[in-house]
Amino acid sequence: MLMTTNLIGFMAKRRAAVPATSLTQEGSATSSASTITAPATIQAGDVIFMADKAAGTVSVPATVVPTGFTSIVNTSSGITERMICSYKIADGSEASASITGMNGNSSNRKAMYVVRANKAATAVTPKSVNGQITDGNPTSQNVTASTGTPALVIFGVYGADSAAVSPRTFSTTADGEINPATNFYMAYKIYNSSPADTSIDMDDEGLGNALQSFYAEISTAP
Repeated sequence: MLMTTNLIGFMAKRRAAVPATSLTQEGSATSSASTITAPATIQAGDVIFMADKAAGTVSVPATVVPTGFTSIVNTSSGITERMICSYKIADGSEASASITGMNGNSSNRKAMYVVRANKAATAVTPKSVNGQITDGNPTSQNVTASTGTPALVIFGVYGADSAAVSPRTFSTTADGEINPATNFYMAYKIYNSSPADTSIDMDDEGLGNALQSFYAEISTAP
C-alpha cells in the first residue's frame, strides 16, 4: 500500500503544471465592431488575450465575455462605458474565427493578442489586476510583475470616448501595441526572465477615459 501511495504521489508530481520557460507573441487583431476575427496563426495551447471596450448612448453596455473566455477585469463607468479584458487557452478552432464580444450602440473597440509558450499552455494566472473608467484623469496603475514567476506577459489597455489617447505610459517600454482607432490601444511586454514592475497611465482625454492593466503567468505541462 505504501509503495502504491508513493507511486501515485510521484506520478502526480510528474503531471503537475510548471511555469512556462519562454513566451512569444504569435498574432494580433483589432476591430471596431461587435465581433473580431481571430488571427489565422492560432494553434491549440496558445493563449488568446482580448480587450473589449463598448460605449452606449444612455446606458452601460451589457457584459459579454466571449464563449470559452475567462474574464480578467470588467470595469464600467456607471454611465455609458464598459471595458473588459479576458483570456482563453486555445483549442485551435479559434484560428480565423469570428469572436463575439460587447455591442455598444455608440461605439465598439476590440484588440487581441495571441501568446505562445514553449509548450501548450495548461493554465493562466492573471495578477496585479487594475481597472478604472472615469471622465477625469485615471489614476496611474502599477503592475507588480517583479513579484511574478516568469515567463509572464504584461498588458496595458487604454481607451477614451472619442479623443485620441496620447500620450500612453508603459514605463518599461512595451514590446508592441495595436489599435483599431486612436482612442483605443492594447500594449504588451513579455518577460522570459527578470520581470520588472511597470507603470501604466494615460492623460485626461475628456469623456470615458478607461485604463486597465495586469500581468499573466502561464503554466504548461512538464
